[in-house]
Amino acid sequence: MRQIVLWRAAFAASLTALLAFGASAAAQFGSHPDEMKIDVSAYPAEVQSGYRVFANKCSECHGLDSSLKQSRSTKGWIDEVHRMQAMASAHINDREADAIAKFLAYDESHRKAASRAAISAHSDNSSEAIGKQMFESYGCSSCHSVAGQGNTASALDGIRNKRTAEELKKLIVSPPSGSAMPAMDVPAKDLDNLVAYLLTLK
Repeated sequence: MRQIVLWRAAFAASLTALLAFGASAAAQFGSHPDEMKIDVSAYPAEVQSGYRVFANKCSECHGLDSSLKQSRSTKGWIDEVHRMQAMASAHINDREADAIAKFLAYDESHRKAASRAAISAHSDNSSEAIGKQMFESYGCSSCHSVAGQGNTASALDGIRNKRTAEELKKLIVSPPSGSAMPAMDVPAKDLDNLVAYLLTLK
């Protein structure tokens, strides 16, 4: 009887530890492609198919929010998908990689572009205030933080004292080769507003 009691206690402890580990992993990597949804019903059929591949494959290693919020040029998305495909944990063939990249590029030039156009069209705020909204719209907080909000691995506090407006523009649209900063397609007006906001960061 004593052995049975001890065995049950050990089993319960092991189960608790396993569940805790599972919860931790889910928090770190995301647990399901339904984590963040977007409406792709108006997208071309091929792009909708690419979205399903994206939601299925990319959710195996991380939450989809970061990818859906970030911004890149078409080439940037292709490079990023290929970088992910090359990882040992990835299970993405060339056909799937192509479908994912096409979806991300299409989503960038349609849903995200429309959202940014709406920010500019319906805002009577200053260039700096619009730029702050653009900072979020372009997913900059996925890699950077301001006042501790966002990805603190690369804080932008005090950037105005380190870079000129022209340097910031160049870094955004044409970062140095090998830089962690992705190349981004940012229209001139958005770029001006975004940089105006960055230059307020003391």
